[in-house]
Amino acid sequence: MENLINEVKTDVCIVGAGPAGMLLGLLLAKQGLEVTVLEKNIDFHREYRGEITQPRFVQLMKQLNLLDYIESNSHVKIPEVTVFHNNVEIMNLAFNTLIEEESYCARLTQPTLLAALLEKAKQYPNFTLLFNSKVKDLLREGGKVVGVAAQTKPGEQINFSEDGVFEGLLNIQSKVTVGVDGRNSTIEKLGNFELDLDYYDNDLLWFSFEKPESWDYNIYHFYFQKNYNYLFLPKLGGFIQCGISLTKGEFQKIKQAGIESFKEKIIEDMPILRAHFESVTDFKSFVLLLCKMRYIKDWAKDGLLLIGDAAHCVTPWGAVGSTLAMGTAVIAADVIYKGFKKNDLSLDTLKQVQERRKEEVKMIQNLQLTLEKFLTREPIKKDLAPLMFSIATKMPDITTVYKKLFTREKPLDIDEVFIFQDKAVTGNNPEHSVV
Repeated sequence: MENLINEVKTDVCIVGAGPAGMLLGLLLAKQGLEVTVLEKNIDFHREYRGEITQPRFVQLMKQLNLLDYIESNSHVKIPEVTVFHNNVEIMNLAFNTLIEEESYCARLTQPTLLAALLEKAKQYPNFTLLFNSKVKDLLREGGKVVGVAAQTKPGEQINFSEDGVFEGLLNIQSKVTVGVDGRNSTIEKLGNFELDLDYYDNDLLWFSFEKPESWDYNIYHFYFQKNYNYLFLPKLGGFIQCGISLTKGEFQKIKQAGIESFKEKIIEDMPILRAHFESVTDFKSFVLLLCKMRYIKDWAKDGLLLIGDAAHCVTPWGAVGSTLAMGTAVIAADVIYKGFKKNDLSLDTLKQVQERRKEEVKMIQNLQLTLEKFLTREPIKKDLAPLMFSIATKMPDITTVYKKLFTREKPLDIDEVFIFQDKAVTGNNPEHSVV
């Protein structure tokens, strides 16, 4: 039986327990603030998520002194990215040519990353996490957002109630509410935020297959081929993940033509996948990711802030999305913490997050828009793209472009109180491994 409406008070209510939401909650709880995180899913194992972290992510974790702790969990280090055209290598980028330390991408599953952040946050009794809790409305007083109204159903609840699992309508009153609930943000819709950029031309179609014996496990490969363009990444457990680049709406036409026609084109491009597709008889094993890029005009309203994909969604190219979102989470923690210290959580204070992050976010989005021109599959342009890409890689300033896409030039400007001082602790996976 559902309880009547219950009300709780917290300093900061965070909607969304993805990497940015969990990191923000951890950092604020570390400073003694009462933090409540709401997650609509029943656990961390949900729909497809990008799981490649950039050298930029590694730099951020090192700055917070969390790198050893995070990497005590199972992960794969990827030292380079290689580009092919019709199976001939046209570019190789070793990350150690861009940065001396932290010179790798890492394959780290998001459930693993989120569980590690949660394990850290559990040590703070002022940190609360409610799974299976969906926000239904914003609470307002005189035009200011003062919390959320949520529907809570049975699910894991961290540091919430000693009386068992709460189920029912829950009003959470907060001094600051932060929407970190992704590209389809409920908080964005409820808050009537205005879009400044809404770009969508391409999709990525994902599937996984067992790693061929002839392939290295730590690959990061991109192929320009006759029928499609392909992205290959390592996946834990002996698998490789493949993303096929499609134009917007193309997958529907592929399904209409049938699975056999699609398989033939893939095998023509990538004969090494023949064995995998012998057992594929339908489209059920494919996951379509819409490559949308969005930018909210103003991230803050009185009492309310958007960060991560809810504020600045990027495409999968460069695997920068979650890293960019976590960078914004760190800056948001710095701004909110200082706002509490000064007793100033005004709209002007919350606006500082966007002011401090917009340069990097817009730089990444502009780079991705340029990259998508190389990845186009329009007639004529499709055949020229590999040549243009090959020429671009030989330009004198191309290393600067790569550095901007994959690394951060200098550490984020944050208060030292956010740096964890304890020594590295083994993460939640006791049988951790590094490949």
